[in-house]
Amino acid sequence: MRRIIMLLGIALFTTMAGCASINPFQKHVYSTPPGKTDSAVARSYDPKIKPYTVLGRTYYPLKNAAGYDEVGMASWYGEDFHGKKTANGQHYNMYGVSAAHKTLPLGTRVRVTNLANKRSVVLVVNDRGPFVRGRILDLSYGAAKELGTVEQGVARVRITALSSMPAKTRTVARTALKYYSVRVGAFALRDNAERTYKQLLASGYHNANITTIVSKGVRLHVVQAGSFISRDKAEQVQQRLKPEFPTCYIIS
Repeated sequence: MRRIIMLLGIALFTTMAGCASINPFQKHVYSTPPGKTDSAVARSYDPKIKPYTVLGRTYYPLKNAAGYDEVGMASWYGEDFHGKKTANGQHYNMYGVSAAHKTLPLGTRVRVTNLANKRSVVLVVNDRGPFVRGRILDLSYGAAKELGTVEQGVARVRITALSSMPAKTRTVARTALKYYSVRVGAFALRDNAERTYKQLLASGYHNANITTIVSKGVRLHVVQAGSFISRDKAEQVQQRLKPEFPTCYIIS
């Protein structure tokens, strides 16, 4: 009986083991899902949305991420997976900005916002996970650093899809939503970006955000006044901002 109890305890401990290494929260069981679906079924799906099975549960990714918006807890994963293949076949770079999600199509571009400090980063979903109860996203170390969540390990975030890699289907594809943003400035120093971001908030632009990009080898912190489905709305915002930010412009 003691042997059975010990085996059950070991099995439970293995199941509970979880994601990033230097924080007190559980690690992932897997980064890239090991489960395989029936080969005949798998061939009928685009690789970006192919169903997969982890720990006895089968996940069916969304066919399209248009309009996707979700709030929940995000963790991060680091050196344990650095250099290993992600679900889309790329090698995981913990210092880059990417994320794992259970059901968004691989290749989906999303904005992730830390709801505690309002920092945000735009990244691409290239992996599957997290397979820990109560978490909706697993950030790369680089993305977590940009959002200021490395030390706490888990943070409440908002995920907004900006573009989706639509699945190949036999039906007519729907037109993807197009977003317009008013870019106010790009700064090498994070403090300058934060100062401009706070100016926008004080002026009533509560959807303002900071995203980090690398252009010609230079890391820049880009401040935007928000994203809009309507170009007319973006132009109205641009005109209101021009007296204070004369070089602001619209991107899509």
